[in-house]
Amino acid sequence: MNRRFVIPAKKHDDIKKINWFASLSQINSKNKKLHFLKPLEKQNKLNIILLDTSASTLGKNSLSDAKGAIKQLVETAYLKRESLCLLTFGYERIEMVLHPQRAPKNIVSLLANIKAGGGTPLRKALLQVSEFINKKSNQYQKCILYVFTDGRSRESVEHVNIACDVMLVDTESSAVKLGLGKNIASSLNAQYVHL
Repeated sequence: MNRRFVIPAKKHDDIKKINWFASLSQINSKNKKLHFLKPLEKQNKLNIILLDTSASTLGKNSLSDAKGAIKQLVETAYLKRESLCLLTFGYERIEMVLHPQRAPKNIVSLLANIKAGGGTPLRKALLQVSEFINKKSNQYQKCILYVFTDGRSRESVEHVNIACDVMLVDTESSAVKLGLGKNIASSLNAQYVHL
């Protein structure tokens, strides 16, 4: 009995992609051909949280309220089995606090360790996140960026293009409100919500 497989014309690299279990399991059938592994499917959704940790967020529980909202967002993402990452910007730097991964069940201890101070490198943070999204977009069916900020930055965000849906969560809580968050949301073509 001839048990040879019909090998279609494929590149050498494709040999590594052969599904040997499926190919060998039909060895006694009349239709002998190699089966190939399917390309990896994109993961469902990546929630990107960008949290303002500059000194201005220390007043009137602005940072504390933002952390509470983020906790709820993470819990929802966990229940939906979505992915999540968390970046902070303050002290004139941007920091990746939680790399892209399945949303954790509990993020309280991680949030508790986030401190605030220094300036607000908003434009730099948005540009870095934009570059990050461009690199990650082919791995996920959808990305959404949540920007938590009180908007108190001297930097312009004009001509910053984010290649995904953006929600600006305004954490401004001072008695005299400057309303800068709405302007930032408008520049980013983002959905706006006040915390």
